Order: sequence, then C-alpha cells, then structure tokens
Amino acid sequence: MTPQENTSTNTNPVRILVVDDHPNTATTLARALSQLGSGVNVISASSGHDALEKVKTNGVDILFTDMIMPEMTGLELIEKMQNHPAGRPSYTYLVTAYDVPGLKVTAHRLKVNEVIVKPVRPERICQIATNAIEEMKHSTHPIKQSAVARKKFKILVADDRPDNITLLTRYLEYEGYEHIAARDGLETLDKVRAELPDLVLLDVNMPHKDGFAVLEDIRSDPSVQHIPVIILTAARLDPSDVQSGLNLGADDYVTKPFDRHELMARIRTKLRVKETEDIIRRRNRELNLLPEIGKELSARTDIKDLANILIKRTVETLGAIQGNMIIFDANGGPGQNYQVPLSTESSSGLMTIPKNIIRHIEETHQGLIIADAHNNSLWQLDNHDSNIHSAVISPLFGRMELLGLLVLTHEQVNYFNTDHLLLLQAITSQAAIAIENARLYAITMQEQKRLAAVLKHAAEAILVFDAQGKLSLLNPEGEKLFTDFNANINQPLPHDHGYDAFIHMLDDARTSNGAKSGDITWPDQRTFNALITPIEDGGQVVILHDVTRFKDLEQVKNEFIATASHDLKNPITTIAGFSTLLEQAGPLNAQQKDFVSRIQSATHNMAELVQNMMSLAQMDLDATQKHEAIEMQSLLAEIANEFIPQAKIKNQKLSFSPLEKSAAISGDPLQLRQLMRNLLGNALKYTPNDGAITFKAEASDSQLLVEVQDTGCGIPAADLPFIFNRFYRVRGGRNNEVEGNGLGLAIVKSIVEHHGGQVNVESEIDKGTRFTLLLPLSRLES
Repeated sequence: MTPQENTSTNTNPVRILVVDDHPNTATTLARALSQLGSGVNVISASSGHDALEKVKTNGVDILFTDMIMPEMTGLELIEKMQNHPAGRPSYTYLVTAYDVPGLKVTAHRLKVNEVIVKPVRPERICQIATNAIEEMKHSTHPIKQSAVARKKFKILVADDRPDNITLLTRYLEYEGYEHIAARDGLETLDKVRAELPDLVLLDVNMPHKDGFAVLEDIRSDPSVQHIPVIILTAARLDPSDVQSGLNLGADDYVTKPFDRHELMARIRTKLRVKETEDIIRRRNRELNLLPEIGKELSARTDIKDLANILIKRTVETLGAIQGNMIIFDANGGPGQNYQVPLSTESSSGLMTIPKNIIRHIEETHQGLIIADAHNNSLWQLDNHDSNIHSAVISPLFGRMELLGLLVLTHEQVNYFNTDHLLLLQAITSQAAIAIENARLYAITMQEQKRLAAVLKHAAEAILVFDAQGKLSLLNPEGEKLFTDFNANINQPLPHDHGYDAFIHMLDDARTSNGAKSGDITWPDQRTFNALITPIEDGGQVVILHDVTRFKDLEQVKNEFIATASHDLKNPITTIAGFSTLLEQAGPLNAQQKDFVSRIQSATHNMAELVQNMMSLAQMDLDATQKHEAIEMQSLLAEIANEFIPQAKIKNQKLSFSPLEKSAAISGDPLQLRQLMRNLLGNALKYTPNDGAITFKAEASDSQLLVEVQDTGCGIPAADLPFIFNRFYRVRGGRNNEVEGNGLGLAIVKSIVEHHGGQVNVESEIDKGTRFTLLLPLSRLES
C-alpha cells in the first residue's frame, strides 16, 4: 500500500509479507512477527511466484524478501510488487548473505528501505518491523535510508550513568559519529543485535548484566561477534580485571578518567581495523556468491537462458543500470547479443562492441574498466547512449578461444573499480565453462536428433549391442526382424530361437575386437548380410542388409550357368570330334588344314571356358562339395609330375620341393587338383621360354603352405586387387599375348575359401609373381 494510505486514522491491520526459499526460515520469521500484536497480519511465502500468488488481490504494507531464490530474485520480486494493482509496499527490506559491491546501489534504485546482511536474528527483523509500524502511525512518508550516502559510523554507548552517556555522545557528535545508548546489560545486548553498531563503548558495572557478561555474550553470537568493543570503566582498574576483559575478547581496555583525544584516537584505530575486516568479510561473501551463481549457470543448457541469468545476477550484484553479453560466432564475429536492463526505462538498445576493444582484450587476456565513457578512445560506439558514463568489460575465455564479452554500464563516471572487475571476471570464468558446456550439449542434442532421423528412416536394420552382448538400441527396421518374441533393450538375444549363428558371429567379432561381415540365415529363412563394427566402449554396431532376393537370383543364375554349360559340352565335343575326322575323310590342302587347326583351337578354348564356368557354378551351388581326407604329399607330387613335361617343351625349369612328412586335408580331391593345375598352368603360360617356376610345400602342425613362384612378366600393382574377380584379365604388355578367359584365378579363390583357407599374391613387373596358399590340415584316419 502507498504511504498516503497508512495514516493514523487507518484501522486496517498492517500486512507484512515474508519471502524466503527456505520454508523453515520464512515460518520462523512469520511466527516472530505475529507476536507484534493483533494489528499485524503476517503472510509467508517460499518463492517469488508463491508470494505474488498469495497477495495478488491485496497489497502489503511491509515486505521482507530474501535475495537469492530460484526462478525469481528478491530484487525482481520487489520490482513486481512496486507495480502491484493494490499499491506498492510502504516499506521494503532486502535480506542477503552477500554484501557485494553495487547491491545497495541497485536496491536504492528500486526504493528499498534497507539491505539487511545475514546472519540476522528474528529479534532484529521484529525491531525493524516495529520501527516501520510506528513510522506509519505518525507519518505519511516512510523513512528511507540512502544506499549511496557516505557511510557514517554508528557507535553504541553502554553506561548506567546518564551524565557519562551525555559526555560521550557529545564527543562522538563532535567527531561526526552517529550514536545510540543503552543503560543496562540486557538493553545493550538487544541494541547490539538489533542495530548492529560499528563499535561498542562498554561500561563494566551495569544493572541486570555486567559488562564482562555482555562481552562474553557478544563474542559467542556469530551475527555480532565481529563488532569491536572498547571497555570503558572507572571501577575495574586492577591488572587482573584488564587481563580478564581482554581475554574475553575486548579490543581495548580504557580506564576512567580518560584523555578525550586519546580515546577518540583509539576509536578511530578500531574503526579503521573494522572497516578493513568488513572489506575482507564482504569479499569472502563475494567468494561465497560465486558457487551460488555457478550452480545457477551450470543448471542451464540453453545459451539464451544462461545469458539472461548471468546478466541479471551481475547487474544486480554490481549495481549496473544495464548489462550486455555478446557471444561470438565461429568466425569470431558477434553472432548473438543479449541485453538485460535494470528497468525498461534504462534500456538503450543492443550494444555493438568496437573491434579495437575486442582486439585489446584478445591481446591482454584481461578485462577492461571504462572510467569515463564520453572521454575514452576505446569506447566509441555507433549507438552510444548519453546516459552511460562508465562501463566494465569482462571477457569470456573458453578453452581455446574468446567466446564473447560481458559488458555492464552505469550512469556515473568512475563508478566501476578494480574490485568490480575482479568479481566480474571470477563470475565470467564460470560462465565461460557453462557456455562451452551448453554449446557441447546443443551439438550433442543435434547429433542425437540426426542419429535418430538416420535410424528411423534407414532401410536396413541397425542394432547396437553393449560389451556384454545385450541389445542397447535398434531402429524401426530392426524391430520388424523379431516377430517371434519381443526384443527387449538391455537383454541378450535368446539361444535356440534360430539366432545362434548370428550370436556366434557377434561373439567371434567381440573376441577379435575387429570388424566382421558375412551372410546369416534368419529364423524366417531370409538371408541377411551382416556387417559388425566394434565401438569404443566394447559394444558393437550391426547393420543387417536383406540379400534374400539377390541370393535367390544368384541361385537361379548358377543353376542356369550349370545347365547351359552342361548342355554346351555336347555340341562342342561334336565339333571337336568332327574336326579331327576331317583329315580321315580325304586329303586336305594347306589352307584347309589351317582352318581345321583354328576350329580345334577354338573348340578347346570353348571347352575350357565351359568347364570353368560349370566348375564355378557347381561350387557356388555346393553341388559337388566332398569332404574326405586327402593325403597332400602324393597329390602335389602327382601335379608336379604332370607339368614337368609341359615345362620342358618351353625349355622352362620347374623345381618341385615335396613335403617332408605326410599331411592331410579334408576336402574335395578333384577341386584340389584343379586348384594346383590352375596355378601351375598360369605360371607356365605367363613365364617366357627359359624361365623358372618353383613349386614347393611345407606343413606345420595346423596348416599346409603351398607356394607357386615364377619369373614371368608380373602383374601391375593396380591390377592386383582385382585378379581374383571373375572374367578379369590383366591388359597390356606381354599379358595380351597369353590367351585366357579370366576364370582360372576366380576358381582358385573359390576352391581355397571352400576349404577354409587363404590365397595371397605378390608380384613385381618383369620379375615374376608368387602365389601363396594356406590350407588347414586334418588328421588322417588310421
């Protein structure tokens, strides 16, 4: 309610609103204030929003509010209450644990009567409320304490003799001190706790409680124990009394009669010490403020929200009229600009920071105080507000770069000082971490959205397993795979449900800690190509591509090739046979003989091509796969003896190094013979006359190694990755002189893989090629 409403004729009860985010504190204060009498109506609230809700229809006369509260600070609540439909409070008091620079200035702008620094006892709150109620009875204008007036020290004179009080207060007034008086021990304690004087002149012999007992109580009370006390006595002059007083915590001990000038000098000394200690305590409170602000900032993940909180807190804390935060973009330019004025009247539009200020801060890595904005070469703004006379700028340095700037402005010249800058830089150092975390959070959320979109719209099934083989994620296509049971997150795939081959492939990939791919058959008989990739935490990502249709087509293709190849063998054999019989039908001239030779060569190549195609098709169809123990010592010797005569025709040297001991392979003997023939046949074909071929074999405990090395024309490095592809031929050089269909090495690779082995090739142009086979051994049955 406005002061004009609170006249002495008003019979309405005084409404007092107490707001504190600690419910116990608000309740305790409300209970204490209720003891002031029946003419007082006390309302308690635990937050700013709660307070506004409770008084939305009726205003209040007196408001006590805590400063730091969630969602809405005490200053924000005061500003809203001043615009209350029922009128603003007549008396407003802000309670804070942090007596930081500028807070009283900000409070003064909002017409706060007093800033009360914690710890504060309920008795003091009751005394303040009582004084306000008395003032409301006798005046239509409340007493307002100027927050910006020069501080005058307040001294409490405690003495039971009125003439002593009169004398001392006259001295104090002459020195320019404020004073209050108490005439007994209990009154002294009450006034110390209610008035918080800057110094106490304490007599010893007083009624109700002597000075030593009062001193002991003061030093045991955390809210007032910092107040300096000078014992001033004419009765307790013994050195033991002096020692007792000093031991109890007296800052000085003066005996009567005293020298006036000496006493005033002692008072000035103690007040200087207290002023320094107050600064230290204030800075400690400032340090305690940093975790509070840091906690608020760390809870924000949106940069705009974070900026608003940061600017509000710093504007309120340092008493600025306006705050701006500029966040730079990736190129170092001002990407985002946030502003919070103390009130709508003080807003001057978004600020553009000159490049020379940014350059200065980047070079010095320090903040900047603009003492006189109208006469500073760095502070040259295009949209300069004439109300801005000083500013403080603090950088927001991240781990690698300058993230932005926080700028606070004020209407007074030389308002900001080094203390302001140091506190602001401490706050912005925490804010920079919060901004980087908010950016990382935004990037993470964006990546998660992208990943979710990819997973949702991917045509393939995607499954993610953790290090224990439990399913941790699957996309919609992956969910469709499991029709016989519900695939639950954080559960492994069940055994004996048709997934055993897939589970075994996952286990193999996890054991090897590498990527793995292969075809698997699903319980519904579909075929999937599975690509398993390890991830950092020991888990696995699996992509399942449905290749059932392609497998069916490949089956049809292989069956067609096998049938066609078989059907082509008869006409080719007929052509070859009749071309041989032509010479028996009658004499042929030279040209006819040449034609017959060409026919026979062509039918031989066609027969070889058909045979190779049929072999590949049959292997793809697993039509001729046999599994029997084959003694490789005799098989290799047989193949070597078969090719030695062919090598002699070209004057080539074929060296064979047989196995030194018996070695057996489980497989198909026809395919293994074809494997060796293809390798040796190629070596003879691509090695020129007078060349050399080496054919050797070695057996270990588990593997058979076979090498075929020649001194032929070699294979270019660019062709090596493709030579095992079907119908692939190396072109260029002497390779063009050798006839072939590009299926021999494809057959070699297919046979080796069907027998669980590996084939490798090394080659150098004009020096030769070496093929190496590794085949697993088995034991011969006795």
